[in-house]
Amino acid sequence: MWVFRSILILIIIVIIIGFAVYNSGPSQTVDIDLIWAKRFAVPVITVVFWSFILGSLVSLLLFISVYLKQSDQLREANKSIKGLISEVTLLRNRPIEEAKDLLKKPGGTQE
Repeated sequence: MWVFRSILILIIIVIIIGFAVYNSGPSQTVDIDLIWAKRFAVPVITVVFWSFILGSLVSLLLFISVYLKQSDQLREANKSIKGLISEVTLLRNRPIEEAKDLLKKPGGTQE
């Protein structure tokens, strides 16, 4: 699986580099007007590169938040499963008469 993932990442990087080189040229510049700064005559390849980097960082941050949330949910589920397994084990090891007495008590399901 790691080989497939590595090949896929390599293909994506080659496509991005090819796209950037294909669209770069001496006359291909853009003006960038941000809230805090203005840049004039910035090469398109620079804009594509930094857009890719920022998109990757945002994706990484989103992935980390989802991963942490899921790992917390998994930990809680495993804790619940362990508790339920120990409860089932205790119920299996009780004698039948004792289990009948528990059901006949006011807290039981039978009257």
